[in-house]
Amino acid sequence: MSTQELLTKTYVPQAGAAQQHFIELQQKLLDYYGVLAKSGFVQVKEPPLRVHLLEAGQGEPVVIFHGGDGEAVNWAPLMAPLQQRLHLFAVDRPGFGLTDAFDYRRVDLRNHAANFVRSLLDALELESATLMGGSMGGFFALATALVYPQRVKKLILVGMPAGISSSLPIPLRIICSVPGLAKLFMAGRPSMKSQRQQYEKMFHVDLAKVPDLFLETRLAGVSLPGVQQTWAVLLPRLGNLWGFRPEINLANELPNLKQPTLLIWGEHDMAPISVGQAASERMPNARFVPLPGIGHFPFLESTDKCAELIFEFLAAR
Repeated sequence: MSTQELLTKTYVPQAGAAQQHFIELQQKLLDYYGVLAKSGFVQVKEPPLRVHLLEAGQGEPVVIFHGGDGEAVNWAPLMAPLQQRLHLFAVDRPGFGLTDAFDYRRVDLRNHAANFVRSLLDALELESATLMGGSMGGFFALATALVYPQRVKKLILVGMPAGISSSLPIPLRIICSVPGLAKLFMAGRPSMKSQRQQYEKMFHVDLAKVPDLFLETRLAGVSLPGVQQTWAVLLPRLGNLWGFRPEINLANELPNLKQPTLLIWGEHDMAPISVGQAASERMPNARFVPLPGIGHFPFLESTDKCAELIFEFLAAR
């Protein structure tokens, strides 16, 4: 059975007002960038969830994971050029976007990430695939490559992946550490002003390169039922005053990564270029590419360069 048939045959849930608003903006953003994507759902077994995906293009399969409290459609700028040669599956992680809610309070995050991706690959009937992600999505990709190496053909990390080292910006250390602050932080997110401030001040993104429609879609995503609460639960589990928590920090395991890995890192990412360079040197088969003048989301600010690097990387033997 083709993945197109798998997505077609799954149940599409009744959408409430917030979900419908997000769905409409998701399609507008896909149209804006020219992404010919199919929106659909698959059922995964571990954890048992209905998972939303955007599927586009044909060719080598690449499964894409968004960061933070985001959604699959965040990757629309990069999906546009990649769909010309690759079969893309951009995923809403558990508890975000249109994927089912998930309780992160007691789960082992590393095993959860790896088991979720393995179950997703099973649902898509993919024996193995290239995984791509950034930020928290990069953590999901890295954890899977370490726990289930046979399921991961290559790794593409676009922007600093969570847990690649202990490094975490001081503002996030405080948000993660002070009781109740993560909840307060998330309560202030649902406005265009706060979205612009976060992308400019925390993520160091040049807003001149980001259309208002992108931020409007992000606002609709963070306003979906349960999303703010889910990320408020996750943040304290990720970091403390010293950086990423030991259970999230994968730095000591990087030498075990056998997969060819492309690591794209902006000059103004949430950790210095030196952190990314040091991490890549611990990976046996990694290529590290720093991008001058770029922030936490290289695919937003330097889309064509990212696509060029990815095509070159996947073509290499």
